[in-house]
Amino acid sequence: HEHVTDAVAAGARLRAGGAVPDGPGSLYPATVLTDCDPAMRVLREETFGPVAPVCVVDDFAEALARACDDIYGLAATVLTRSMEHAQHAWRSLPVGTVKVNAVFGGAPGGAAHPRRASGHGYGYGPELLDELTATKVVHLEPAP
Repeated sequence: HEHVTDAVAAGARLRAGGAVPDGPGSLYPATVLTDCDPAMRVLREETFGPVAPVCVVDDFAEALARACDDIYGLAATVLTRSMEHAQHAWRSLPVGTVKVNAVFGGAPGGAAHPRRASGHGYGYGPELLDELTATKVVHLEPAP
């Protein structure tokens, strides 16, 4: 919630949500902020909440440059009608997961690959087992 209140205080417009609900078991509501500035904490830190900060950019190149100018690298979502832009984004973005025109889901059994300040290692899938175990090769022949 602190990211939302900081953004609003710095000039972002609250379009939906943004209020902490009362009562036990309450969940933070889906929140949309517009007129966000790249210097705002909501865009510079990982929020891990249902908050969508919106920035308007002039073109795809500016959007990609802003997305790459970040210390975190867990995931990115790219919304585009252009397959060329989609391919350029997934090759350029320094993140572990890129979703094109999607916000949820992934390959069943697929692994999360966080990058940079978002962490290291794998989140799930067979790659996690590989990371938690050490392979040993043994060549065994019967005794003479």
